[in-house]
Amino acid sequence: MDRRLFSILIAVSFLVSCSSLNKTRRSTRIQKRDVPFHARKSNFSSPRQRVLVLPIIDIEKSASPNVALYARDVLVRRLLKTDQFVVIKNEDFPKDIASFRAGDNYQLEKLAKAAAAVGISAVIEGKIVRIKAKRIGDEVGLIRNVKARMETTIHVKMIGAQNQRILLSETRSAIIEDNTTRVGKYASSDRNLRDDPKLVRSSVFKAFESMVPPIVKAVKKLSWEGRIAHINGEQVYVNAGRISGLQIGDLLKVVDTGRDIYDPESGDYIGHAPGRMKGTLEIVSYFGTDGAIAVIHSGSGFQALDRVEIY
Repeated sequence: MDRRLFSILIAVSFLVSCSSLNKTRRSTRIQKRDVPFHARKSNFSSPRQRVLVLPIIDIEKSASPNVALYARDVLVRRLLKTDQFVVIKNEDFPKDIASFRAGDNYQLEKLAKAAAAVGISAVIEGKIVRIKAKRIGDEVGLIRNVKARMETTIHVKMIGAQNQRILLSETRSAIIEDNTTRVGKYASSDRNLRDDPKLVRSSVFKAFESMVPPIVKAVKKLSWEGRIAHINGEQVYVNAGRISGLQIGDLLKVVDTGRDIYDPESGDYIGHAPGRMKGTLEIVSYFGTDGAIAVIHSGSGFQALDRVEIY
């Protein structure tokens, strides 16, 4: 009886050890990721385009001190809401943006060339052209509720970074009607209403919000691209990652920087000619805020600043 019990205990112990061994073997085959696998909606959707939204130029010189900052914030937030863009911070741009401004304009072609060198797809310039206000109806009294109509006219221009072509140049106006409280005998004049911060913000919001659909439509003309930032042995670091929409397993084709082409007679700039294809990379991991690590899938001779595209 004791011998049978001993045999049973030996058999159970053997089965338990085999079970533990199998679990151990299975666990070594599990590939763990410290980042979400899906960086974009589907493999058929393009990565997000990198755009630079310049500081808004307030031609109207509105009395509201922060109207230009507010206008840019509206445009940036609405672009990000579409989930199709990565907006580069102005302070992260490698050159001083203010040095490209001449009066009420930016030197967009020069800005676009500088943007192309760091993998930005397009540069967006916005202007507040005019703000008009008109009182609707009259009320009497020292403190009164005044209804006003505010019209804001803006102009938005977008230039492609790679070829310096104007993708969008459009003027739009937005009209809002709202109430505001005014104090004093002359406080409800059209001039004072035009400087009302509440009315200005409402009309500026509506005007710049209306520009998001045409910007989205215009950017669809561009193919997505990034840049090789650094090469260390077999690892290739790309300046776009999960935030830009690159996924683990994506294949990227690599082309060299190409060259600028000019008309031989006039000397006018024609465009940027793409370079030859060097090979392909496979995304294997992420690094930093929005970078990706790739390994060489095919080809050779890769260098920093080489352009990468979805294969």
